[in-house]
Amino acid sequence: MEAKRFYIRTFGCQMNEYDSRLLTDLLISSGWTPVDKSEEASLVLFNTCSVRQKAETRVYGHLSGVAHLKRLNPEVRIAVVGCMAQRLGEELIRRFPLVDLVLGTEEIFSLPEIIESGDSGERVKLRLSGRDFGDLATKLAPFGAKALASFVAITRGCDKFCSYCIVPYLRGPLRCRPHPQILEEVEALVTRGAKQITLIGQNVNSYSDGKIDFPDLLERVCSLPGLQRVRFTTSHPGDFGDRLVDRMADLPQLCEHLHLPLQSGSNQILGRMNRNYTVEEYVQKVEGARERIPGLGITTDLIVGFPGERETDFERTLEAVERVGFDASFTFRYSPRAGTMAAGFDDDVPEEVKIERLSRLIALQRKISEMKNRELAGTVQEVLVEGHSRRQQDRWRGKSRGGKTVLFSADRESLLGKLCRVRITSCSSKTLFGEFVS
Repeated sequence: MEAKRFYIRTFGCQMNEYDSRLLTDLLISSGWTPVDKSEEASLVLFNTCSVRQKAETRVYGHLSGVAHLKRLNPEVRIAVVGCMAQRLGEELIRRFPLVDLVLGTEEIFSLPEIIESGDSGERVKLRLSGRDFGDLATKLAPFGAKALASFVAITRGCDKFCSYCIVPYLRGPLRCRPHPQILEEVEALVTRGAKQITLIGQNVNSYSDGKIDFPDLLERVCSLPGLQRVRFTTSHPGDFGDRLVDRMADLPQLCEHLHLPLQSGSNQILGRMNRNYTVEEYVQKVEGARERIPGLGITTDLIVGFPGERETDFERTLEAVERVGFDASFTFRYSPRAGTMAAGFDDDVPEEVKIERLSRLIALQRKISEMKNRELAGTVQEVLVEGHSRRQQDRWRGKSRGGKTVLFSADRESLLGKLCRVRITSCSSKTLFGEFVS
């Protein structure tokens, strides 16, 4: 009998990482053993992303890369799950005949059951989420794995329908988990050793289970004993309000970091994106948050080359980035997603212009990030130690409360999982360097 060993590769956002961790737990509870190499597995899983074409292209490359496993052992099963599976469905099967299982965004947790049910006569099993997307958000089980920092999903899906975004079509409408279930999961993770919890959703600010909203949820999560740090992502500027700022200012467990996607510095482009706020409103909210929350780190998402983006629109994005002074930004060239509103727009910005604008934006952000990091020289930062530096094993690596990566030296046998005070001595645009204080 073929050994029950599985390998999982995850692409995309924190929600996909969360789903992969949950899927791992479900498979382990069904008698499967995780392995680190696809060559050792009897089940190879790809949990996929469709937000951008680049993410799908990477999956295509990995599927081609495991074709030899099927030739060496026809009993090996290849599964593609998640957003790309939901979007492409049968097209994926036609393009890659080696694929045995294709499961949509809300079907992936049926994987152990489907595998154990045996061969039903289908060469390929295809299950895509229906229009209602079910009520899976209320049925998620807590993680069994131990981790210092863990994600906890509080919502699934999204109701915003930004014109460029495929997520509502693939993950369905907004569904919020009941808050007692969220608290139970956080408690279970803390019991297993978690020091930090990040609450995740496509738009966490929209959370409401009919009894409490997101600021109230944060207060309840932060009150749980043993939990040292709480973060959340992602927020929508339109739903970011004073009550949330008050919680960030008042709750000591809540880290001083806010990821607030701007997407563009042009009001005209924001309108075409269906973002439902202006640059001026965004800046006002950020400035208000900084006044209330000392040391607040702010990161963002930005898209260049959106249909209709003129040079003046792009220059307004550069101006907004300078005015806000983001600590970091995740920047992307626009790529159309079939089925979205923007896919019907004329993609009129030439690819070479998109590349050139992205390069200018990255250069500006790198300059601002380094300047912001230099301002921290001489300060003492609280750092949650996550392990050793990957490149410099003699240095410890961790995250500051503001979300910055910190590398430091310390003559200690083990600081893993500890909250340390580190004096910052130097920096790059992406990293702070320091020395252990206590």
